[in-house]
Amino acid sequence: FGRVTLLGDAAHPMYPRGGNGAAQSIIDARTVAGLLSRLEPPEAFLAYETERLAPTARIVRTNRTQPPDAIINLVEERTGGAPFTRLEDVISQEELRGVVQGYASVAGYDIAAANQVAVRP
Repeated sequence: FGRVTLLGDAAHPMYPRGGNGAAQSIIDARTVAGLLSRLEPPEAFLAYETERLAPTARIVRTNRTQPPDAIINLVEERTGGAPFTRLEDVISQEELRGVVQGYASVAGYDIAAANQVAVRP
């Protein structure tokens, strides 16, 4: 009955890996808290929905096209399932960083971006 606002796992249909739900819960909570500090609840929750819908939809789409197993899949593709001794012989540290940083950017795990949400007037 009445209005309900969902955060994190309850609000976003994401893969339950890599802390997606927990991280989005934190970002969602920071967003809601900031909005409630300057808007009345109905307007704050509408603004929360508006603000978080596009970023979380982008994460969901990214997970569908570049699943959390992307690195595992890439290694499997390159090795054909053959054993290997060192991961660096299959995929470079630069490639690994690129995959991780790319996803961190999409998911909002960038520290500077997350802090902007917290200090926004």
